[in-house]
Amino acid sequence: MGQSCVLLNGDYTFLGLVDWKRAMSLMFAEKVRVLKFSDRVIQGVSRTFRAPAVAVLIKVVRSVYRGRVPFSRRNVMVRDRFTCAYCGTRSHPITMDHVVPRSRGGKTDFDNCVACCRACNQKKGARLPSEAGMPLRRRPWQPTIAEFIRIRLRQSDVYQLLVELGLL
Repeated sequence: MGQSCVLLNGDYTFLGLVDWKRAMSLMFAEKVRVLKFSDRVIQGVSRTFRAPAVAVLIKVVRSVYRGRVPFSRRNVMVRDRFTCAYCGTRSHPITMDHVVPRSRGGKTDFDNCVACCRACNQKKGARLPSEAGMPLRRRPWQPTIAEFIRIRLRQSDVYQLLVELGLL
């Protein structure tokens, strides 16, 4: 995502991460108040600007509360921090593995899918981890919204900034 900006609701609750271009457009439209600027400098036609790192909306927007993180291959990778669940490597390409293979009735959901390096995925094949002699380093789990946001923030370049501002 390049450089991200933390976007807070008008009541200072976390809304999400937006890229610096979206943050700049919100700033120029006077829809946000910038709490902290980043080191990124944007050269305009007649002057330079600093991109926002943390911005709060002027008004509170009602956000739809989602009880669960939606399942996707990308969200499995984020949950597992792009680390193989079998060997612990962060080599690329990283794939997704079904702990209980689909051919044996395994479901495609957070409780059965893990991030996996290509070598381990090929070695395991259509077997259970116990049959392949490949124990899981950690079990798959359905993350809550709060857990997922914390994981996502730790992976972004703004986590330390939020800690410094006392927001985490």
